[in-house]
Amino acid sequence: MRSVGHAIIAIGLAVATTAAAQQSKCSVSSAQYQALQTGMSYSQAVKVLGCPGEERVRNEMTGFTTVMYAWSGGFGANMNAMFQNDKLVQKAPFGLK
Repeated sequence: MRSVGHAIIAIGLAVATTAAAQQSKCSVSSAQYQALQTGMSYSQAVKVLGCPGEERVRNEMTGFTTVMYAWSGGFGANMNAMFQNDKLVQKAPFGLK
């Protein structure tokens, strides 16, 4: 039973490591950023940007869920996008090319 638990933990770590490696390989461009439109869903944004963002902040209050995600643009560049009830309401770039 103990070896099964260790195997499950090892598989979980491998999946998490693979997801982190895929995230680090993703680099968002200025053109992808510009293609984001207010009102699009998070899943639509992920399709435009080519990878999921890293959730930075989540707040649920009075029927609204607000989530901010971050993406890397490589070499210190990045972008953030804020979604309220799964609709893009705000985005901000820094140094994207």
